[in-house]
Amino acid sequence: MPEEPTWPGEYVIDTAHAYRTPTWPMPRIRWGTPLRDMPAKNDVWYQLKGQNWGSIKNDHKITRNDIIRFNRDLYGTRSVPKIWVFNDFGPIAIRWYRDINANRILDGREVLSGQMLHTTPENEAQQIRRLPVKLGHSHGCIHLKPQDRDRLFSIGAFKSGTPFIVHKYDEKYF
Repeated sequence: MPEEPTWPGEYVIDTAHAYRTPTWPMPRIRWGTPLRDMPAKNDVWYQLKGQNWGSIKNDHKITRNDIIRFNRDLYGTRSVPKIWVFNDFGPIAIRWYRDINANRILDGREVLSGQMLHTTPENEAQQIRRLPVKLGHSHGCIHLKPQDRDRLFSIGAFKSGTPFIVHKYDEKYF
């Protein structure tokens, strides 16, 4: 999927939640899902609904060595983390829609945008490691620094029904 700017327009916040998608491998598992290292099986298990566990290797084609490498690259630790911290959308994604009928409720012909506000695994790790948080390119989503996300949540910016505007990159303000 090519990088592109976020589509300019007027939008309304719908929900904020841990996001999963089958489109890419890493966000198939929710951020924070408990993991079990299974070195004897050369696998990592992840908690399913209830008390059941699934194999990341079998279900998602991600190996134990991949997970250890991802964790080393992000956190400097050569081990399987206790929870899934590799979802490309971070721990929470903020979804929005274009409010065609101006009632601040997702209804009628309105649909959630595929673009979202979210952090990234790299930025979450940078914050935890007290490194400078550097925002990378996006496929249209708006990337947030974890501390900015937390601040915006604390002031209610992501409440359902909150309007916001995405401006074009070349717009000038005087």
